Amino acid sequence: MKWLAFAFTIASAVSLVLAQPSGTPDALKPYIGKPVPDVTLVDVEGKHKLSSFKGKVLLLNFWSPH
Repeated sequence: MKWLAFAFTIASAVSLVLAQPSGTPDALKPYIGKPVPDVTLVDVEGKHKLSSFKGKVLLLNFWSPH
């Protein structure tokens, strides 16, 4: 049973590697290496400038209830 789980894990890892895109999409190439525009983000606590997060990891979660 352990060998079956091991084989499944290896097969899953190989399929994930093979499913990755081979390069950068053409639509994104003009933006690579350029700074992100300084926008104002609004949340429940108020407004924040994007530049205030410089040097920090920022996760933006865009969602819609529709």
